[in-house]
Amino acid sequence: MQCDHHGCLHIVPLFQNLDAEQMGAIDAITREGTYSNGQPIYHAGEASGSLMVVHTGKVKIYRLDSEGEQQVMRILLPGEFAGELALFSKEPTQDYAEAIGECSLCMINGEHMRGLMIKYPSIALKITQELSMRLSQSDATLHGVVKGSVEQRLAGYLFGLLKKSQTNHIQLPVAKGTVASLLAMSQETLSRRLKILQDDGVIELGKGRKITVLDTEALEDRILQ
Repeated sequence: MQCDHHGCLHIVPLFQNLDAEQMGAIDAITREGTYSNGQPIYHAGEASGSLMVVHTGKVKIYRLDSEGEQQVMRILLPGEFAGELALFSKEPTQDYAEAIGECSLCMINGEHMRGLMIKYPSIALKITQELSMRLSQSDATLHGVVKGSVEQRLAGYLFGLLKKSQTNHIQLPVAKGTVASLLAMSQETLSRRLKILQDDGVIELGKGRKITVLDTEALEDRILQ
């Protein structure tokens, strides 16, 4: 599997609306990488050197708790990125990144990217805007995990998937164990709560990761309870 730099970079909101010269400059400092399922991409304590953009597949970003258990922070889908610390600091990373299934990535040299941000202020502005948006989303997610009940967290997650879908049919993007970690609950609790939502007529569980939302209003109400 090969990564087409131009195709990779053009699907990233971070780089949309840049002109040909700017995109060419970014392309010149980008290298490709392909990873198989479960393969580590980077680990905590490693020098932060590249901005990582997902072209195809998925990437799990996680940390380890005091007992060595994974706590999933984010699941990156095509067009999303991580490693932005490389653009502002040489501090080592605090997270781990691991491929989910086969994936291809574009790795953008952080030091060279800092030079482009100075040369092209519009790139720096776009990056600042994108990171501000991510910070806001992270704050909302953290608030939901800290303040929300198990049911609220699950309902909010399913509702977020529903908003991205064109129909009432959604699919968990990753295995249930990973979703459970992302929502700070056990896999058993996740399965039990999904079953409750089905028994209440809010959703219908299909094969594998498929879910049909039967009552959108009821699902949204669960977020607010």
